[in-house]
Amino acid sequence: MSTTKLAARKALIAAQADLARTELALAWRDVRSAIAPPSAGERSTSVRRMASIMIAMATPLLGRSRFARVLRFASVGLAALRAIRTLRGGPR
Repeated sequence: MSTTKLAARKALIAAQADLARTELALAWRDVRSAIAPPSAGERSTSVRRMASIMIAMATPLLGRSRFARVLRFASVGLAALRAIRTLRGGPR
């Protein structure tokens, strides 16, 4: 093989390797975005949406006053749980 053909072949192989590396990086990014949990902003909107759906379904079933009482007890319970976790130094 002549030196020009060898240089062209080396350049082609290097370009193919760069292309393969780029394709692999894009594929990895696609996999990570499909598997990774939603970001904090997306998570907060999805949680709010789910909470509003649950409230819309539970209010007619339980009645307004009974549902308000359940939410009040749940909020007091969650506040107590957070206080206990904070005192114990657990995860937040």
